Amino acid sequence: MRRVLVAGTQDVVDAARAALGEDFELAAAYSVAEALKHVEGGVDLVLCNVRFDDSRMFDFLGALNAMPRARRLPVVCCRVARSPVSAGARRGIELALEALGVVAFLEMHELEARDGPEAARAALRAAVMSHLPGA
Repeated sequence: MRRVLVAGTQDVVDAARAALGEDFELAAAYSVAEALKHVEGGVDLVLCNVRFDDSRMFDFLGALNAMPRARRLPVVCCRVARSPVSAGARRGIELALEALGVVAFLEMHELEARDGPEAARAALRAAVMSHLPGA
């Protein structure tokens, strides 16, 4: 069974459980230190929330890039906050994530508002499935 590290708030852990169901082993981490321990233990993919560990997502991604074991580990990031973000702020997030090697970024609230909750869950599942090694 594929192991996915969900690094984030309870909202993203809940979203991951809803999207991925029983097909994956999910390891939840609520701090950078906890997440890095899971990576050392072996995971197939990281799903990270923008608000991870009091908005320390970029610190976590930098630490991942510094770990030889994690350099090729696919990372999918998402934002689950219900508050809107400006287009400029969103583009800034996307550019920074791209520079750090993140393979996908999903704005979950926007997807839910536009396409419905089921479609948003399907998009999250598709992002994870398409970036798993060997998929």
